[in-house]
Amino acid sequence: MAADEVNVDHAVAMAFVRRVSPPDEPSVQVEGDALMVDSWWPAALWLGPTTCLVRRDECPRPTLPIALEAALGEVGLAEVDVGLDAPIEAISVGRLGVLGADWQVWSSDVEVAGAAIATAVSG
Repeated sequence: MAADEVNVDHAVAMAFVRRVSPPDEPSVQVEGDALMVDSWWPAALWLGPTTCLVRRDECPRPTLPIALEAALGEVGLAEVDVGLDAPIEAISVGRLGVLGADWQVWSSDVEVAGAAIATAVSG
């Protein structure tokens, strides 16, 4: 893995987490609330101001999930266990068109995450 790709992934992840324009990188894009790899593989999805789904499946760009988790941690978010696989699957299919993906929830706390998931499912 080239050091340049690691640095770019960190910069893109930080921009996504801070919700600012990412650096120009053809293989990683921010599309609305989603962070996409090659415009087809969703790596992350914001559900609310402090709740984000992060995909656990093997990423076509291996350093991106590591950079994304580090960036989320830098802004005070952590992985939380909400125990809600069915609603998360519904969000994955409904908003991203992805069935059967493995997601982890990052949020400021479990109650905030649960509320964000409920809002995403109902809206």
